[in-house]
Amino acid sequence: MSEMARGLILHSPQGVPYRFDPGALCLELVPTGGPGEWACYEVLHHPADLAVWAARSRLRPAPEIDVTPDEVVEAKRLRDALLRMATHQAYGQSLEGADLDVVNEMALAPPLVPRLAGASDRRWARPATGRQLLSTVARDAIELFAGPYAHRIRQCATDNCYLLFVDTSRPGRRRWCSMQRCGNVHKVKALRARQAAPADSPAEPEAAVHPAEPRARARSARKPPPEPQPAPQAHRQRAATPPASATPAASAASRPAAETEQPPADTQQPRGLTRDAGWEVGVSKTLLHPPAAVWDFISGDEGIAIWLGPGAELHQEKGAPYETADGTSGEVRGYRPGDRIRLTHRAPGSTRDTTIQVAVSRARAEGKAALRFHQERLSDATERVHRREHWKQVMAHVADALG
Repeated sequence: MSEMARGLILHSPQGVPYRFDPGALCLELVPTGGPGEWACYEVLHHPADLAVWAARSRLRPAPEIDVTPDEVVEAKRLRDALLRMATHQAYGQSLEGADLDVVNEMALAPPLVPRLAGASDRRWARPATGRQLLSTVARDAIELFAGPYAHRIRQCATDNCYLLFVDTSRPGRRRWCSMQRCGNVHKVKALRARQAAPADSPAEPEAAVHPAEPRARARSARKPPPEPQPAPQAHRQRAATPPASATPAASAASRPAAETEQPPADTQQPRGLTRDAGWEVGVSKTLLHPPAAVWDFISGDEGIAIWLGPGAELHQEKGAPYETADGTSGEVRGYRPGDRIRLTHRAPGSTRDTTIQVAVSRARAEGKAALRFHQERLSDATERVHRREHWKQVMAHVADALG
């Protein structure tokens, strides 16, 4: 399987971008469409469409492909075979001989050929044809279905999402197409259930990007859950902010001056407000994994996508910029491997920066790690409440991904 650049940027039916990593080059071809009822997802209509897919795939550097109309037809034939094979494998069913024949036939042709143009300069030999591209994809499929990860080919665990992927993570417990999409919906739903407000109702995942036949049949009769009704903003603030009568300043102000030597109320710092860093918030948790394992995850692609956002690449050099798929940007302020990452964070459309720090340390219990997310220079108490809920959800996502 290809281990080069990982993941595709897909868009939900609402147009929200998210990163989906199928885990293998051959499975990146599957979301381009399909036979029968899946034809509405078709994107391979012209030779240029297959060339664009190749440029966006995990093949790096992006190959320049000369594609013919006949090769587009062959690409769809290979894609449909891979869709059926991956679906059958995910559900423990036997692979069909006709689909195996398609993959083996495509693999017979010469694949794309890498060449070295100089130190650290790897390219693909030209000319490169669509047939060579399909051979490369087919050979990747042979490695996948005959390799050690074949039993980890899965379908997204959300009821109405049918994206297929291979779980190559070390824990081997990946359940979602993307933590930023279906994984987040699941976490929000679980959080609301725990908070148990009477008006709350389960969250409905977004519509499927690509269906798969066995689960579509099994779930076609299910009635979708109602749309969630988020708690009013004022209610969330009241739940997170102590009553005024409970604050030291209010208690002092309610007593006669002769009974207290408290300084004036305006010198009392509200909870979460510091003199140097402004409004700030921190969330920490002890994880049942050694610090080295937690650091490897939190500093890797999957972990960064959870706590910072899909599409971001962090470099250790101070001042190195980054940008996520949704337009969040900033720069690295500090990077100590095995210890902490500190960076600036500017949300899309915002004109101000906050600062985020992620730290991993050894917990008191042997073999466990303490993970902490800290964000400072927030605008006000309301933003602090919102970011606290955000980091609590992020922490839950990380704990779930680590298993």
